[in-house]
Amino acid sequence: MLETLMSNWTSALSPFSRQGLPTLPLLLLLVYAVTSSLLGASIRHLENQSRDSVELTYAASTLGKDQASLMRDAQAMIGAPSQLRMQALLINLEEYEAALDAVRLRTDRDSALQAPLDELEAALPAIRSVMLQAARMDADRADAAIQAQVMELTRLDEAMQGQLAQLDTRLTSTPGYAEPLANQLRRLSWIVHLLAILLVGGLIFGAIRSSRPQDLSAQIAD
Repeated sequence: MLETLMSNWTSALSPFSRQGLPTLPLLLLLVYAVTSSLLGASIRHLENQSRDSVELTYAASTLGKDQASLMRDAQAMIGAPSQLRMQALLINLEEYEAALDAVRLRTDRDSALQAPLDELEAALPAIRSVMLQAARMDADRADAAIQAQVMELTRLDEAMQGQLAQLDTRLTSTPGYAEPLANQLRRLSWIVHLLAILLVGGLIFGAIRSSRPQDLSAQIAD
C-alpha cells in the first residue's frame, strides 16, 4: 500500500522532474505542508480544550463560593428575618443559579459531573421553601419552628457541600493532558519548520551551484 502511494506521488510529480525540478525536495515540501497543517489544527484543538478546562475549574470554584454565601445569608434570614436580608438572599440565590448554569454549560452531557450538578439543582426548591417560611414568620415565632428551619437548612448545606466535594474531586481527578501535549506539539512543529527552512536553503544553494558551471560555459563561449 505504501509503495503504491509513493509511486502515485512520484508519478504526479514527474512533470516537475522533467522540467528540471527535483522530485524528492518537492515531495518533502508537500509532506511539510500537510504535516504543518495537521500540527496547527491539533495545537489549536488542544489549546481550546485547555482553556475550557480552566474555565470549568474557575466556574466550579465560583459555584462553591456562591453556595457558601447563599447558606450564610439563609441562616441570617432564619435568625432575624427582614426585608433587607430577604433581598440579599434573593440576589445570592440568583448568583448561585447563574454559577450552576455556568458549570453545566461547560460540562458534557455524558460527563461524570452531571450527577452532582443535578443534585445541586434539585436542592433549589427546598432552599426557596425555607426562605419563604422564614419570611412569613413574625418576631413571635416559636423556638421549635426556628430550630426546625435551622435543621433543614443544615441538612441542605451538608448535602450540597457533599455534592460540591464530589464535583471538585472529579475535576481534580481528570488528567490535564491538553496543555502538556500542546507544548510537545509546539516543539515538534518548531522542529518541522526548522527542517523545512534547511531544506529550502539546501535547494537554493544547490540551484546556485548548478547554475555556476552554465554561466562559466556561457562566458567561455562568448
